[in-house]
Amino acid sequence: MVWAALAGSLVFWGLRLGVRPGGLPPQVQTVATDQAVRGDVLRMLGAVPVAPVGQPTAASEAAARFRLIGAVARSGGEGWATLAVDGQPARVVRVGAAVDARWVLQSVSARQVTLGPAGAPAQLTLDLPQLPPPATGVPGQQSAAAAPPAGVMPEGMQPVPPIQVPPDGVMPGQPPIIQAPPEGAGTVSGGVVEPPMVR
Repeated sequence: MVWAALAGSLVFWGLRLGVRPGGLPPQVQTVATDQAVRGDVLRMLGAVPVAPVGQPTAASEAAARFRLIGAVARSGGEGWATLAVDGQPARVVRVGAAVDARWVLQSVSARQVTLGPAGAPAQLTLDLPQLPPPATGVPGQQSAAAAPPAGVMPEGMQPVPPIQVPPDGVMPGQPPIIQAPPEGAGTVSGGVVEPPMVR
């Protein structure tokens, strides 16, 4: 009994420690929840950023060439980014790898990446686009903002008069409603009621 428990424990821990976890699928976008929200304090307090006047810099021209699709950051500076360059299909680039002939992916964080020439400081920062707000409400129902207030008719619509139902419940021109007998009820044949059959 002791040897069986020892063998089971060895197999369990051998499988647990010997297996490497699989990689992430390419469509996964990870988000780090432990990082604080970052932003420019002046912008948060309502200051409007002033756009510089003059010729566009090389960094702003380069920023128009790149589009950040996703980012995966790991501890120790390791990470990957999914980037589209010049409208081409997106590809995954590892930190330190060349994005194109001039630019190298220098660092990756949860929502942004930095690019720069090889061996030089970062000159370009790309941010992930903001996610759309989640859809709320109940499927199939209009939101309260879209529905007109109770008792108010939309412009150009006439009220519909209520339908008058005769006392017998049968509308003129309609056949009478015949209800099926409840399941398990007996049948009538030749004036004799036959009891329900037991199955």
